[in-house]
This record gives sequence, C-alpha cells and structure tokens, in this order.
Amino acid sequence: MEDSSDLKEKMLIQRVSSFENLLIAFYDCSRGKRRKEGYQKYLFNFGEKLKHIEEEINKTNDFKWGGYREFYVHDPKKRLVMAAPFRDRIVHTALHRVVEPILDPSFGCRTFACRTGMGNRKAAVRLQKQLSIMGKKRYCVKLDVKKYFASIDHKILFHSFMSLLPDNSLEKILWSLIKSHEDYNLKGKGIPIGNLTSQLFANFYLSLLDRKACELLEIDFFEDKYEKDAGYIRYMDDMVILANDKKRALHAASELVSIADRELKIEIPTYKYVVLANDPVPFLGYVLSEEGGRPLRRNERKFTKKIMRLKKKGFDLAYRAQVIQSYEAWQNLQLEV
Repeated sequence: MEDSSDLKEKMLIQRVSSFENLLIAFYDCSRGKRRKEGYQKYLFNFGEKLKHIEEEINKTNDFKWGGYREFYVHDPKKRLVMAAPFRDRIVHTALHRVVEPILDPSFGCRTFACRTGMGNRKAAVRLQKQLSIMGKKRYCVKLDVKKYFASIDHKILFHSFMSLLPDNSLEKILWSLIKSHEDYNLKGKGIPIGNLTSQLFANFYLSLLDRKACELLEIDFFEDKYEKDAGYIRYMDDMVILANDKKRALHAASELVSIADRELKIEIPTYKYVVLANDPVPFLGYVLSEEGGRPLRRNERKFTKKIMRLKKKGFDLAYRAQVIQSYEAWQNLQLEV
C-alpha cells in the first residue's frame, strides 16, 4: 500500500493507472457479477489483462473505449441504459476511485445522489424533516431537467470538471471518456446512463445550481443544518426549493431555470416546473409532508407484483421474508434519524 505522501507526489494519471488501483477496481466491478458473461470472459489471466491496461494508459495517457450495449429499463419511466464492456468498467471505476474523493467536498451538503453515506433514503428523510420544521407556512417548487443525461454539454462538463483537479494529467483520458459514445460525440452533448463515471459527471454538472440556490435562499451550502425559513435539496436532476414566502420561492426557481439554460445549456421546461405551495411533495418514490411520508401508490403496486412473481418462480419463504422486510424498512421513514 502506498502512503498518503506517495499519492500526493504522483500525478492523477499515475494513480489511476497503477496496478494496485486497477486491481481494486477489478474486484469492485466483480461484485454481484460473478455469473455474468463479461466477468467470466475477463477472469482468465485477468492480472495480465490489467497489466495491459496499465501499460496502455501509461503510454498514451488515454484508453481505447469499447462500444456500448444498449437496452431499455422501466423504473418507472422508460430509459435507455448503455452498458460498457467489463474492461471499460474497470477503468471507469479506477478513474472514479481517484477523482471522486477530490470532487465530493465541492458538492456541499444539499445533493444526495451517488455519494458515499448519502442516497435516496437519506434525501427523503432530509426533506421530510425540513418540511416538518417549516410546517404549512411554506411554499414549494420542484424542478426537473428535460432528458438530463442526454443534454449534458461536453465542453462545459469537461472544463468545469478539470478546473477542480490538482493537475491536468487526466485531460486526455477524461475527454475521450466524455466523447466515448458515438452518437453523443457527434452531437457534442450527452453521457451514457449506466456508467459509474456518468453518475459522477451528472451529479457534478448541476452543482452550480446548488450554489446558486443556496445564495438565492440565503442558506448554507456546506453546513448540513436545518433552516426555518428556507430549504433546498437535489437528487441528481430532481430539485426541491422551499421558502416561507411565495415570491422568494418563485424567484429562486425562475433564476435557476435561467442559469440552467444560459450557463449549462440544459432545459427545465414549464411542465417540469411544478408549483406545489404547501401540498405534499412527491420525491424519490415517496409523498412527503410535515406530518410524515408514505410510498407512492405505484411503488406499492410494484412491490405487490414483485412478491407475486417470486411466488410463481418458487422462491422460498425465507427469501420472500427478506424482500418484505427490506420493503418495510424502506417504507418507514421514521426508522432513520
């Protein structure tokens, strides 16, 4: 193991390409994938294959990305997922292991997607507590970006991302990664849904709006404290603005929409600009209010159908009990502080 002083002396590209980092990335990518064809094919002589990746990155400061396997999922919206080859996912993970700890502190405390120790449950709990503090004397506006992942501008993402890194050694490999999908490369915008690095890129891209929202609402960006007069929370491109005054909430929302269009070249259309006033707030599969929260009806129906499928497929009672227990824990927001 290298100590922290060794890591500080190394360029970022050297940290990404080190055999040790690639080996850890390989094991990370292997979790839950032992029966998958991609893993099975890569397993034979995987140490030698990792060595080839190390040599390729060290020689070129870049990596030759493979094509994507595309398929649709419905959860609940129809989405096109673009799965990279197993070899590419190792490099995605190796990059993520190096740059994510550098970028994460800049995200502040108001965004919860794809971050260690955060997640959708904590985001829902955080919002529900904010609602309980503000009570009925609040005004809520929800914002959502139209086709978010497909709208991310390559040049804006790249230059913003590079500006926070301590050296420019990852310039070539990050630019090739951002452009790695053929169709998106031709358009100059869009990143594939399904990549670990895409999650980091997408979460980072809207951090400008997080800062602006906190400025407009006069709340702290870094310190995780509850304000009685205003609140803001984001999970990927799903943003919730809260204020004790209608004018204040609408002004903040309007400004964020303008900044998104002007500086990030993304669209928040009127049908994704939802004014809720003091009504319950649908957020991450829950309906939340100052009194508590419950899952959306569609998620309850989805869970019921899943249990029926497990019964038909002959899964034993112990496994079904685990699924039910997991759902009940997710359902009850009050279990988590």
